[in-house]
Amino acid sequence: MRRLALSTFVATLLGLALTGCDKEAVDSPAVQQPTTQASTARSAAGDAYPETEEGAKALLQALPKNPPLVLRLKPTTEDYRALFVGDAAAKAERFYAANLWNDAKLTADAGQTQLQVFKATSDEIRSWSPTAEANFPGGYQQAGPHLKPGFTWYRWRYAEPGKDSGMAYDGLVHVNGHWVWTPKPWRALEG
Repeated sequence: MRRLALSTFVATLLGLALTGCDKEAVDSPAVQQPTTQASTARSAAGDAYPETEEGAKALLQALPKNPPLVLRLKPTTEDYRALFVGDAAAKAERFYAANLWNDAKLTADAGQTQLQVFKATSDEIRSWSPTAEANFPGGYQQAGPHLKPGFTWYRWRYAEPGKDSGMAYDGLVHVNGHWVWTPKPWRALEG
């Protein structure tokens, strides 16, 4: 009986020691597994499109040709918390869950092969700098105080070559090692 109790104790200690060796260990291994898998999938997507303007452009060129790719841009709770100040994070998450991610689409007409990209930092948006004012919809001025500093936000348009109008989108931002899409954030933060 003592051997059985001692064996159980040693096995438990060994299990705890092995769990403690994992840098990403959490209280429950059952909770850890899905988080790690989601993190790995996000990391792979992040590696394909790095946190640069060129990475953003490559992703934006790929989106109309690969519609399911837009679903990889769905922010996590941690992403919302990193991008938005205070309770604005939860408000944005609820809004996008109800109004975007059930039927998220991003399209361009066949002739709209020219990509036009505009960017501004969250600091430029918060202060409503000339760069932000010239390149972003006015609603961003309302959203600015709710954006955390340190991120670059992108707005883009798919247009026919030589034209300045087309399918316009906004709200692409790189956070936590991957790209996310939070379009028209002022709408998410209204009321």
